[in-house]
Amino acid sequence: MKKVKDVYNKNIVTIGKDTLLGDIIFIMKNQGFGKLPVVDGDKVIGVVTREDILIKQGKTPLPPVIAFWEVMIALPNSKGYKESLKKFISFKVEDIMQKDFYTAALNDDLEDVVTNMLNKGYNYVLVIENEKLVGIITKSDLINKCY
Repeated sequence: MKKVKDVYNKNIVTIGKDTLLGDIIFIMKNQGFGKLPVVDGDKVIGVVTREDILIKQGKTPLPPVIAFWEVMIALPNSKGYKESLKKFISFKVEDIMQKDFYTAALNDDLEDVVTNMLNKGYNYVLVIENEKLVGIITKSDLINKCY
């Protein structure tokens, strides 16, 4: 029977609770991470996902546009747009992070972990060993390592 340690992904990036939304977006876009555990020292206190950013109440401001026939031209130099964007990217992690997350240990049975993950509606599992974050399992990790 497979264990969590057989499939978990050790390649993780963590962020602090004071990290700004603009920095989170930069990490997600440039490093390809969709889930960022939030740590305070060695303790995981939350997780920020792409979905958290997309559903933030202060929704991402879109630049004003002009439609010219079938061509849309963005006007990103608008003063109102710049102010809205500046406000949006200044949100901190603690404003949007999920404080409820699912964890597993390295020696947990993978079948049980995946069943619980799906039953509880999580898209990922944080892997904790000796009270420290050591990795993550996402649905992509499961597909890549189990099939």
